[in-house]
Amino acid sequence: MKLADVIDVHTHFIPREYLDADDHPEWGARIEDRGGVPWIVHDEGFAYPFHPTFLCEDAKFEDMRKRSIDLSVVSLAPTLFYYWIDAADAVAFARMANDSLAKAVVESGGKLFGLASLPMQDPEGAAIELRRAVEELGMVGAQIGTTMEGDYIDRDRFLPVWEAANELKVPFVLHPYYVGPKSGYEDYYLTNIFVNPMDTAIAASRVIFSGLLDRFPDITLMLVHAGGFLPFQIGRLDHGWKVREEPKHKIDRRPSEYMDRFYLDTITHNDSALRWLIELVGANRVVLGTDLPFDMADEDPVGRLERTAEGTTRARIGAANAADLFGLREKM
Repeated sequence: MKLADVIDVHTHFIPREYLDADDHPEWGARIEDRGGVPWIVHDEGFAYPFHPTFLCEDAKFEDMRKRSIDLSVVSLAPTLFYYWIDAADAVAFARMANDSLAKAVVESGGKLFGLASLPMQDPEGAAIELRRAVEELGMVGAQIGTTMEGDYIDRDRFLPVWEAANELKVPFVLHPYYVGPKSGYEDYYLTNIFVNPMDTAIAASRVIFSGLLDRFPDITLMLVHAGGFLPFQIGRLDHGWKVREEPKHKIDRRPSEYMDRFYLDTITHNDSALRWLIELVGANRVVLGTDLPFDMADEDPVGRLERTAEGTTRARIGAANAADLFGLREKM
């Protein structure tokens, strides 16, 4: 089959089963009507509109058609990581979510591919679920949060997950752990606008400095929101590594030399920023993303790509890089 022209690697899913959240008090969420629009409201205090495209059914496919998106690599809404609930409940939730997404992928007729959700508060259980999701459900990778209730993902407790990822050779999408307001950033929607890209930069920097990428050579990470602040600050990481001893404890080369282990999506919300990103990391490390259907999505990702790239660069970012990253060529 001909390679698709446009593949969206960053778009989100909510299981239809989740709409019965009232039957699951351990999830701490409910559906509320707000002016005729259903909202998902979490006990932690954050809420967002429920858009029908979340279900990855007909509304999703129509939205893809209108935006000239051929295929989508879908991941669970990051508001549903559920790292804060009991481990056994988290394992059960991840299995439900992955089964639901796998069903949506099958029913999409080749329009969708799925990323596994993992119960990271139980690293052994997360490794088991990753293997099940990839080997039995056909998932093409996994999505995890930047942190797990304050613990960054480079901590030794998460080694079982990285061992499984390295063995399976599947990529991980690293997404900010967004569960509502954070202290000091509650005003002006800064929790999302500012803290999310900051969390990505911190988590990716820790992955580099921890030596995790040297220890597991077959791990590849995709960073959402254009890598957050990491690309703009990679020179600062290099300088810190050069002049201080602390950054050298576990790596013996410059942080920028690890950038070829990352892919970054196109969600810059600015044409000039996307051009600069492509120049910095190279056209072969950038993939098209939308963040749909959340309000911080890039609503015209294809138009932005067409304004900022052309020829082989446009083709690589539009689809070829995503096909390579997630091993889609043999699945299409």
